[in-house]
Amino acid sequence: MLNFETEQKVVQIGKTRIGGNPGQNPIAMIGTVFYASHAALLNEKTGDIDKPLVELELNEYTEIIEETKMQGIIDVVGAYPDALIKECEFVADIVDYPFLVDGLNDSSRIPAMEGLKEIGLLDRAILNSIDDATTEDSLEKLKNIGVQNAVLLTFGTRYIFPKQKLKLLEETLIPKARKANIENILVDSAVLDLPSIGINFETSYLVKNKFGLPAGFAPSNSIYGWDYGKKYGEVARCGSIASIMAYCASAPSDFILFGPVKFAKCVVPAVALISGVNSYYRKRILRKEISENTPLNAIF
Repeated sequence: MLNFETEQKVVQIGKTRIGGNPGQNPIAMIGTVFYASHAALLNEKTGDIDKPLVELELNEYTEIIEETKMQGIIDVVGAYPDALIKECEFVADIVDYPFLVDGLNDSSRIPAMEGLKEIGLLDRAILNSIDDATTEDSLEKLKNIGVQNAVLLTFGTRYIFPKQKLKLLEETLIPKARKANIENILVDSAVLDLPSIGINFETSYLVKNKFGLPAGFAPSNSIYGWDYGKKYGEVARCGSIASIMAYCASAPSDFILFGPVKFAKCVVPAVALISGVNSYYRKRILRKEISENTPLNAIF
């Protein structure tokens, strides 16, 4: 079981507690809606959606999150501010989890955050993301809006390897978050491609060890596009998806962006198993406190 040199921070957004030592809190499983090929996305410019389909997917996701005692976050993707606000509001009405405001760039993300403040949803909204390209003007806008929750994305052509990503965090991204008065920070170690995910595994450990911040990553784009994983049919594909998500959980990751929310049944039980095993070790061997809600009390 991993030990860290730095005290681990736990970020609380709504009822969701993200971070800490392995087994302390259930891993947050982040499912995505309104991605480009999502059948529920009818018009990305206007934010028109197939509401019954989205509600069905979110209800199924909620059911499995609650049954396994894991934690939920919804990743809401959008390219246009008004549409993104509308989509976030709909999601927030269906589930009580936090949600990522996953605009394509600051021109969509920042106006969306401002709009969410106006309708009283800013406390559950997580900006995705602040990165190397985020400008001083954008940071000032985020500060004025009062954004409290943000993902720091350690992506850049000069920041590929783990120690380079730590340098980007220390010298650029964390100072940017401080300028914007961000209170709750999550660190995404930025997946490059499928075979390089070992880089993210090491980065997650180093981030937690040096900064104590909640860390995770998103293998979803890489694994869902993996043709070899489709070779043996959907059952084998589901197994390959679950395996890479379980690998992420062992990094350790405090949160995992697992891709389309409809794949929750494929992914969440596998990660719940690891989360529960970690909680058992922390409670029985280390004699440390664990969350009241944990897979340890649900799946064994």
